[in-house]
Amino acid sequence: MDKLKAPVNELARTCARSADTAEWAEFLGRCAPVAALVAIRVTRIWQGNTTASVVDDIVQEVFLKLCEHERRILREFRPRGEDSFLALLRVVAASVANDYFRRQRSEKRGGKVAMMVLDEESSNVVPVASEKDPEVQRVVLFSELDHKLRSAPGSTAERDRTIFWLYYLQGLTADEIARLPTSGLSAKGVESALRRITLWLRKELEPTKSEAPVEPSGETS
Repeated sequence: MDKLKAPVNELARTCARSADTAEWAEFLGRCAPVAALVAIRVTRIWQGNTTASVVDDIVQEVFLKLCEHERRILREFRPRGEDSFLALLRVVAASVANDYFRRQRSEKRGGKVAMMVLDEESSNVVPVASEKDPEVQRVVLFSELDHKLRSAPGSTAERDRTIFWLYYLQGLTADEIARLPTSGLSAKGVESALRRITLWLRKELEPTKSEAPVEPSGETS
């Protein structure tokens, strides 16, 4: 198979150890639009609007992140389904975009936004990141969680996934999420949804559980 026509998962693994100009051009061509879409969404959350220069800066930082430590993220990527690298890329891009705005607003926002847990029961689903945790472990964890959230059944599954990442990855509070035009929930509704989602994830990630998965979705007001 022509490497330039290979699925994105294979192309990512090829570029992990390749310096071929054509392969990297193909890789950038497929991945840059995905990173840019994430950058646009995160920029709108932080600024309310977007500018091409900011989006370009974030996309450039995303690819610098992929090339850090001898392309460690690419080297340690293991496919978990069709186009799963793009899911990983979205997580990396969101993290990079968030860090971009945190650097700009660290004084106004009081420093970086810490990862939090809703309660003790959910602490094994979204652990508080310590400075000793390798960045790649954080990225892989987020990718696995996002894969689970994308597979969740129910009419509100996509809304729940958005709320989950706005809280845990973007650092927004329940009040801030409730004020977003697309939320459709009160602050208490957001908190209830977050608790339900994290409990569902915890059950999904417990390998010893034999019962059928619990559906996470459901209207919350």
